[in-house]
Amino acid sequence: MRFKLLMGLSSTAVMGLCLSTVYAGTVTYTVHSGDYLSSIASKYHTTVSNLKSLNGLKSDTIYPGQKLTVESSSSTSSSQVAAKTVSDVKSSSSSSSTYTVKSGDTLWDISQKYGVPLSSLEAWNHLTSSSILHVGQKLTIKGGSQTLASRGSSPIAGLSSTLGYEVAQYAEQFEGVPYAWGGTSPSSGFDCSGFVQYVYAHYGTLLPRTSYSQYGVGTSVDKSDLEPGDIVFFDTNGSGASHDGIYEGNGQFINAASKKVEVDDMTSSYWASHYVGARRP
Repeated sequence: MRFKLLMGLSSTAVMGLCLSTVYAGTVTYTVHSGDYLSSIASKYHTTVSNLKSLNGLKSDTIYPGQKLTVESSSSTSSSQVAAKTVSDVKSSSSSSSTYTVKSGDTLWDISQKYGVPLSSLEAWNHLTSSSILHVGQKLTIKGGSQTLASRGSSPIAGLSSTLGYEVAQYAEQFEGVPYAWGGTSPSSGFDCSGFVQYVYAHYGTLLPRTSYSQYGVGTSVDKSDLEPGDIVFFDTNGSGASHDGIYEGNGQFINAASKKVEVDDMTSSYWASHYVGARRP
């Protein structure tokens, strides 16, 4: 990995910050345009074969609007370790609130609403990836914010960027995936904006399809204030924000370039001269 999360948190613990999903009520997923069984399996920490078995599917073909039964696998030991680590770091926060669980809520939805790591939400409420939410249940939220764009400064260096680090680190696993014009998934390949859209969709943030439209989303960020997870934009053909990628830190960003998903240096003469700005979703 090119950076360390939360002042030296190990890669094993970082993986514990993954997206386990716990529902209040029936565990189902509605297929959206562009979804694949592999992407749904990755989101819910299960396998394609398990999804096919649960839903009686004989092929990988799915269609928008289809309801799928989802069964999340448990990775309790690593998630609990990561949850405890993040919880310990954030324990100095004096801000807290209470959320009442509604029908259909998931821990992931709640964590996104308040801008806090899922693992922290589990730790604050003594929950694990196998816990079941109940309508009316009260959940403690500590130091949350409403969106990624509202990440504020923190007395602990890097803490406010925890979600941004997770986004950037998740993006790294697709390094080497071939470039494909109009591509929006690992199986079909990625173009620049399709890659950014796919990575952020994993975290529940739905971005527009093109780089031009993505440039109008979120909050503008000065180059000197860039944090991992920010979307950086470049004018590569003289028509504005025609290319984008995800900032990783230390002047590097990951993007679907002309041949494949790769990490490039924003300070190089080419990228520095074509840089047009950055946004924080």
